[in-house]
Amino acid sequence: MIRVRPAQQNDLPGLMDLAAKAGLGMTTMPHNEQAMLKRIYLSQEAFARAEPPEQKETFFLVMEDDKKIIGTGSIFTRLGHDRPFYSYRMSHLVNQSPDLDLRLETDLLYLVNDYHGYTEIGTLFVDPDYRGAGVGRLLSFSRFMLFAANPGRFGDKVMAEIRGWTDNEESFPFWEHVASKFFHMTFIEADKRSTSDFRFIADLMPKYPIYTEMLPQDVRDILGKPHDQSKPAMDLLLSQGFRYNNLIDIFDAGPSIDANMHEVQTIRDAHRRKPVSATGNTGGEKALVCSVGLGNFACIQVETVQEGSTEIPLTDEMMQELGIIKDEEVMTCLLKGKQG
Repeated sequence: MIRVRPAQQNDLPGLMDLAAKAGLGMTTMPHNEQAMLKRIYLSQEAFARAEPPEQKETFFLVMEDDKKIIGTGSIFTRLGHDRPFYSYRMSHLVNQSPDLDLRLETDLLYLVNDYHGYTEIGTLFVDPDYRGAGVGRLLSFSRFMLFAANPGRFGDKVMAEIRGWTDNEESFPFWEHVASKFFHMTFIEADKRSTSDFRFIADLMPKYPIYTEMLPQDVRDILGKPHDQSKPAMDLLLSQGFRYNNLIDIFDAGPSIDANMHEVQTIRDAHRRKPVSATGNTGGEKALVCSVGLGNFACIQVETVQEGSTEIPLTDEMMQELGIIKDEEVMTCLLKGKQG
């Protein structure tokens, strides 16, 4: 059975194999053992805390199939608390000269910190051999189930940075024509450095708006456009109530999308049910099911839920995967009509 749970230290070999499949283009995925272990340690500390601290926290989830690691997802709280979190906001400008009967419309890029205090979801990656049949949806939405099962722990607003468009893993048009002019390093180096030190961005990025009319047309065309491989993940989030509000990544110009926690469909529709014993698939609706609480979090997908019922039939295997005992309530959300 496929389930999502917090990452553990003994997951390291499987996570490194997965990172190799993700490639260097996915810069939010740790690509060496030291960085991966640090992500795991930070996550274990976060899951063990009873109360949220003042500083930023990292929650690192893995998806496994019969002990094999087949996916990852992360949550980062309190953006901007430890260092500024920068984005570009695109604003539309119209200039007119009535005497000459001329009109100019253009977009401007402003460096902003609009996501200060938000919770970020990221590092979503599924092993290519396992994609399809709702696996990506389980991994993506499991983070919302974690939020629903722990109300108040993750703040009021959530955002996601979607990887920007590129024609290959080595060339990012926006980086080549804009950001690289101010950072004398490769895209990979700058993005990796930004995970630990944002000061160089404030020091080196231009403080004045950038007129997009000064950029080549092929660069203007990809502002806010997701990478082809990231578009399905973005569509899933948009179906949950996320919105694109003209904010883009400062390095690759990928779209940033956001939502109020209580408006995210899975969080809004999730509620508790009491497990009852089942011997197999009872022919009910598809649903996500997770344990209630933080430290023992686990999430699976089932097909046993009867709409409107206060109970949920679970087999012994399902209860074991969730780490729960008889009569222990679980959080559930129907997946009826949801795609992914």
